Amino acid sequence: MVNIEYTFRLIEQWSIPVYRRKRSSPLSTIIQTILLGVIIGLIFFVTDNKHPVHSGAPVEEAAPAARVSPALSTPPAARADALPAPNSTSVFIPTAGIRTDVIETYLDGTGWDISNLGMNAGHLQGTAWLNKPGNIVLAGHVELADGRAGVFANIGALKVGDPIVLTHGSDERHYVVTQLETVAPDDLSALYPTSTDQLTLVTCSNYNFLQDAYLERVVVVAQRIA
Repeated sequence: MVNIEYTFRLIEQWSIPVYRRKRSSPLSTIIQTILLGVIIGLIFFVTDNKHPVHSGAPVEEAAPAARVSPALSTPPAARADALPAPNSTSVFIPTAGIRTDVIETYLDGTGWDISNLGMNAGHLQGTAWLNKPGNIVLAGHVELADGRAGVFANIGALKVGDPIVLTHGSDERHYVVTQLETVAPDDLSALYPTSTDQLTLVTCSNYNFLQDAYLERVVVVAQRIA
């Protein structure tokens, strides 16, 4: 077993300097001051004699270096497959005050990469999409890292019968909420395929400060009506 008192004594010893600075005598201090003044005077004399004598004509100053306008700088290239075209897909939930773009959220080997989600809704890769019937799953933050409410902060207040509109280009699909539930974080049954046109919204819920984790997920299921 480690002796705690002995350890603290070692720490205290490490914090004590191993030497003491010697005090200078008054005479040596005066001599050092005089020598320092002589050296400074010599440096000033030599430097001053190096400057050319001005004839009274103005000295032309060098032109300032050109600055690159931030507006002309090339932004870093984005991943071509990271996001769909802006505003190509959006979801509108009037009763929850939600209207936002839908971006693609890709699998990264251990789950879905939500680092670029922000205030968008993310279509979970591997779930159905608009080209065939099935379960389209959209995920969204309930709260952002800076404490602001996320895009899906209010989906827990939806009710059966509330409308949801999913728009992709000129294609507009209408859904109606049929089910709301709260599940455990590891319950993935809401993501399973379906044989009907279904839209599922998922977000986190019930944050625990001690565990620094959300203990539940809110799931909203909607069926297509038009």
